[in-house]
Amino acid sequence: MKDQFVIACLDRPEDATTVLPWARHFAERLNHKGLMVLHVAREKGDDRWLEQLGVPFVSMVGQWRTAIEGLPTAFKGILAVTAFDPAAPRATLAHPKTLLREFKDCKTAYLCIPSLRDPNPELATTALALTHQREGKEKLVWASYLARFLGSRILLAHPAYRDAGLRQRCRNNLRFADKIFQPLELEYTSVQIEATTMVDHAVVAGLNPDLLIAMTTDPREQDLFDHFLPRPELTLLKRFSGQPVLFLNPRDDLYILCD
Repeated sequence: MKDQFVIACLDRPEDATTVLPWARHFAERLNHKGLMVLHVAREKGDDRWLEQLGVPFVSMVGQWRTAIEGLPTAFKGILAVTAFDPAAPRATLAHPKTLLREFKDCKTAYLCIPSLRDPNPELATTALALTHQREGKEKLVWASYLARFLGSRILLAHPAYRDAGLRQRCRNNLRFADKIFQPLELEYTSVQIEATTMVDHAVVAGLNPDLLIAMTTDPREQDLFDHFLPRPELTLLKRFSGQPVLFLNPRDDLYILCD
């Protein structure tokens, strides 16, 4: 009996051909985790298509946000995998704005796969922006999993800060990377980028990785003016709509692997 699962969140049948290969790949490579499909509908309807997937599934009526909040507890999930499509109807989970709204309180990492992407989950390179923020440590933990279990080459992109204090905090995060990677005999490549704002966008545009690890906006650090601006993670999904992204929400109680 599996005690940890990769959860494929499927809102519509057409996303299964993209999401399931990625979810299955991660489940197998992350030390043989279980695989499960989660489907949530607003009202009871035809969910017979779930039986044809050949994967254990849970189909429920309610709200996606409620089900997602229960991923680590009710479903023993350590990773959610879902599709995104800027052209999807607003009411579907695949629409970027809806996806980010429903996952905003998610306590696990959630992997967002472009709906039209060729379902090839091989990850030659994984990139992340390592800035002055302390949340970079959670991204480094997941990067170590991808290097260790999936054999991905890790690119750590850090901004060229002019401020000495920000530079020092960024260097502290790089030292933390050494503490994680060196005992496991894992390697990474450090790359400097010029951008100090919208750094995730600069990483994708400049490095073109197979996967980006990104942190969503911390609502605890937003001011009134920020509420009138598009969230960086939303523009990321819209602008780079062919880029898979592994999102982490800034929380004090993230659920991560412990193998």
